[in-house]
Amino acid sequence: MPTLQDVKDYLGIDYTDAATDRRLTKTISVAGKFLEGSLGVGYPLDDPRVHELALIVIADLYDNHTMTEKVSGNIRRLVADFSLQVKLDMREESETV
Repeated sequence: MPTLQDVKDYLGIDYTDAATDRRLTKTISVAGKFLEGSLGVGYPLDDPRVHELALIVIADLYDNHTMTEKVSGNIRRLVADFSLQVKLDMREESETV
């Protein structure tokens, strides 16, 4: 997964702000779970495509945290994907119990 500094470089953030760092750190974590759900557990962290995909997901989550006409379609797709992933994870967990 990208580091906090990788993400700040990608987003063009060149200042230190505790609130922004917390938000970015949370978004990195969410992107990691999203990729795990999308690609599967044990996805290759050293693959440059995965690194770029993580940065794209993080940037989308960071840039589009408010609902507007322009981004609501992206947000709806992310919500649908996240929901499906969590449902599948929950189903797998219940099958192993």
